[in-house]
Amino acid sequence: MKLNSDTANKLIKNYNAEIAALLEAESANSTYSYSASETPVIPEYSFRETLEKVRAFEDKIGKLRHAVSVFNSGKFLPEYGCTLDEAIGRMSRMNAEKKRLYDLLQIPEKQRSRSYGSREADITCRNFDVAEVREAYDKTARDLMAIQQAINIANLTDTFEVDL
Repeated sequence: MKLNSDTANKLIKNYNAEIAALLEAESANSTYSYSASETPVIPEYSFRETLEKVRAFEDKIGKLRHAVSVFNSGKFLPEYGCTLDEAIGRMSRMNAEKKRLYDLLQIPEKQRSRSYGSREADITCRNFDVAEVREAYDKTARDLMAIQQAINIANLTDTFEVDL
C-alpha cells in the first residue's frame, strides 16, 4: 500500500479508535447479570475474536509507525540541511524557545511588590532590552512556521510503501 505520512498517521488514529471501540464492547459484553427469577440475556462476546481483532489492529499500527519512522529518518530536507525527524526535533526546541521568549516579553519594565509584614515595597526591574527579545521572538515564530510548512509538504506529498 502506497501512503504518505499524513495518511499513515490518520490510519493509526483510526485503528486506535477501532481498538478503543472493541475494548469498550468487551467491557460491556464480557459479563452479564440477572436476578435469580430471570432468564439471563447473554450478550454476544468472543474473547478470542476480540483478541485477534485487537492484535490485528496493533500489528497494522506497528507497521505504519515503523514505516513513518523510516520515512522520517530517511527524508532529507535540503533547505534545512537535515532529515525530517531532525526537523521535528528542531521544531520542538523552537516551540520551547518561542514560549521562553514570549514569557520574557510579558515581564513589565518595573514592578512593585510588598512582602507580608514589610514596610517598604520592593521594585523589580527588567534587566534586558525588550526590543531584542521581540526581534528574537518574531524570528523564531517565522522560522517555526517555515519549518512546519516544510514538514507538512513532505508529509503530504512524499509517499512510501507499507505492507498491511
